[in-house]
Amino acid sequence: MKSKLSVIFLGIAIFLMGAIAGAVSHYLYREHKRAEAVAKIPTYQNILDGMAKELMLDDDQKKNLRSIFDESRKRYFDLGLEYLPHYEKIRNETDDQIREMLRPDQKLLFEEFLRKVFTPPKPPPPK
Repeated sequence: MKSKLSVIFLGIAIFLMGAIAGAVSHYLYREHKRAEAVAKIPTYQNILDGMAKELMLDDDQKKNLRSIFDESRKRYFDLGLEYLPHYEKIRNETDDQIREMLRPDQKLLFEEFLRKVFTPPKPPPPK
């Protein structure tokens, strides 16, 4: 009887170890795939370098391309600042609606959550 129970526990232990190993392997695989996806996102510099290579730009053209991109980035940022008050109005209205449905103890937690999550946009670094 004792040996039969030992075999059952051994089988359960092996099953659990396999399940844990499978879960860890799946997690590592997903993290690897996520890192690959992030690495494929083109960066500002990669786009500039790629265009310069594909179009066979000379040094003056590369400088002009960079200044065009820099100006474009600044304009996008300025546009974002122009619309920021509209986004803030919607966000504030949404926050007020959430506050109305919360209990007093939850409101304190919500305010702390907002302090942690909300960070205003920062301008691009000067060149």
